[in-house]
Amino acid sequence: MNSSAGDILLVGSVPFDTVDDVMNTCAQSLGERLFAMPDGEVGERSTWIMSLPHLVYSKNKDLEPVLVVPPEMVKSPDSHDPVKMKATRGTFRVKPGVTETTFDLPYAREAIRSYEIFRKLRDDGKIASHVRFQVSIPCTHDATSGFFPEPNDRLIVTRAFEKGIQADIKKILEHVPENDLVIQWDYCSELLDILGARDKYVDGTPKASSNEEKFQLYTSKKYLAPMTEMIPDDVLVGYHLCYGTWGGWPIGEVKDIGFCVRLANTMVANTPRRIDFVHLPVMPGADEAFFKPLQDLRIGNARVFLGLELADGVEAMTKRIQAARKYLPHFGVAHYCGYGRQDPVQVRELLKDLRAGAERTDH
Repeated sequence: MNSSAGDILLVGSVPFDTVDDVMNTCAQSLGERLFAMPDGEVGERSTWIMSLPHLVYSKNKDLEPVLVVPPEMVKSPDSHDPVKMKATRGTFRVKPGVTETTFDLPYAREAIRSYEIFRKLRDDGKIASHVRFQVSIPCTHDATSGFFPEPNDRLIVTRAFEKGIQADIKKILEHVPENDLVIQWDYCSELLDILGARDKYVDGTPKASSNEEKFQLYTSKKYLAPMTEMIPDDVLVGYHLCYGTWGGWPIGEVKDIGFCVRLANTMVANTPRRIDFVHLPVMPGADEAFFKPLQDLRIGNARVFLGLELADGVEAMTKRIQAARKYLPHFGVAHYCGYGRQDPVQVRELLKDLRAGAERTDH
């Protein structure tokens, strides 16, 4: 395996019809440069956390709906207009008298099915031999906070998700060998809440806490440990930091990469197991000043994947690569988020751009 192998991260979602199509297309486009292979989060999962109301919460006997949004209406709106944003999000409350519940989550079921497809394609030589199978999972706050506006419900649903995802990871490991698995934690709502960028889009978002108090909460060991501490050492684990794409990217904006650097440093330090990679997204127009805080990155041996591909062509991506390299000599590349909410025809071209940009990091 050459030194450039595994230097492209696919964040997760890919807008193709089937897992076969996702894996075949990504393998053909990215080859041995691919770090790990996701299943594209196809079908009912294509709207990321927005699929949880109809896949999980609407089926739970301990919950009752507040705002019902039919699955066919759960589509990314054409703007960040608060009315449009809220109209796509089903919400629920815990029924009176209920003090605990359990969530039947979809991640293990889908991962087990997709791994069989992945393994066959790799055995047939269509996926490079070093590539692991990747499962992307939303962090607890992502998966719960926006769907339960009642403050008194939050502890109940938080515990239910934590127990549910621990059970799902255990099930996955019954079918996927530890040394063949990558788990990526999607960290988006936390980031946006720290920035104060989600308040007007989600009912029930706490307003009393300061941004710094939210930072301390969502980067604390208490928050991160239930998601990570039970994962065996041979599994590779990473964090994808995200500025949000629902209604258009980005929902939150920053002047430089310093905010994500601070997040990554603190999360890696407070996670009670090794973190193997972090994905740091990049803003449009990023220049040398934007990347300068990379010199303050303190994440041990974790790999860095920069979200440098912004759907604006290889030349623009190359300029960002050159600017970032002044402060961080070695990194892999990625899109700023998953490709799930982009046109499938365009994504096939963006995968080519991602490969071409990665090749320019060789020089």
